[in-house]
Amino acid sequence: MSQVREERFDRRFTAFGIGFPWVLAFCFAAVALMLRRAVPDPMGLHWSGQRADLTVGFPAFVLFAALSIAIPGAVCGAIAGARLHRRWLRRLLMGAAVFLSLLTASAGAGFLIGQQGISSADAGGFDSTVFALGSGAAVALGVIMMFTFQPDPRWTAQDERALAEEAAALAGTPRVVYWVHARSSSFVLLGMTLLLIGGLLLLLSPWITLALAVLVLAVTAFLFGRVSLPGSHEPEPHLRVQAAGLIPVLDLPLRQIRAVEVLEARVWDLGGPGVRWPRTGMQFLTRNGAALRVQTESHPAVLISAPDQAAARNLADQIRRRLQLDDGP
Repeated sequence: MSQVREERFDRRFTAFGIGFPWVLAFCFAAVALMLRRAVPDPMGLHWSGQRADLTVGFPAFVLFAALSIAIPGAVCGAIAGARLHRRWLRRLLMGAAVFLSLLTASAGAGFLIGQQGISSADAGGFDSTVFALGSGAAVALGVIMMFTFQPDPRWTAQDERALAEEAAALAGTPRVVYWVHARSSSFVLLGMTLLLIGGLLLLLSPWITLALAVLVLAVTAFLFGRVSLPGSHEPEPHLRVQAAGLIPVLDLPLRQIRAVEVLEARVWDLGGPGVRWPRTGMQFLTRNGAALRVQTESHPAVLISAPDQAAARNLADQIRRRLQLDDGP
């Protein structure tokens, strides 16, 4: 495991990611030198009038084109060869290395072929057919490389956590995670509100419609959430609730919990769905049904929705087992 961590780069893929653009640049320079006698020096490109708007010497063109092919592609290839945590990012970068190298080579080839058979830079041009064929091949090969490149998995901190969670599960303290959400009719109602009312308000001002869209998205974000309790691998586990799986709503250390019980909650009898702070404490409810009431030191009570009675009882049992609490009612 330590040996894998010490190797920051995958040697084979790094060699390909860096070597392919430089080999392509060398081949481009070699072909350009073979066509040297058929092009003028300096070479020119014009887009208005009869005289060249851009002139460049042949050696400068070959050097600039070769470096433009090699450097961006090699940089992307080197990063793709690194043992990054995100495998999809490595695939994307390897595909980009192939694509950028071939695209730049196609542009250079189009400029070089556009100079064939002319006597002065003023008659120079750009062969769009060569560029179109080359760029099409660049896109195709870049996509193929992105999907065929299979980077070796790396042992990461996420793997360490997963291993710790499995060990905790075997020890009787597994990780508990579940999602809660409002009924589907609630989301349909919000969507229809945005489409119908937003469409009417669009006649008045697009900014009002944008404000309504932001409001609807904010309300939607608090109609579903993620409840999690880590395994025993964490030194101080917390009961966490995140609206939309991202927005922290509750981060409660288990040592502050004094009692926990499972009950049936009626959302509208308790003030409505979402995050609320009534006099009785804090609550995150999304729908009628099973809920978990947690008595703490800092809050009078915390009320959290659960997808069903089984999930609520499982979470309550795990909290009691870790804190060695007596079963609630």
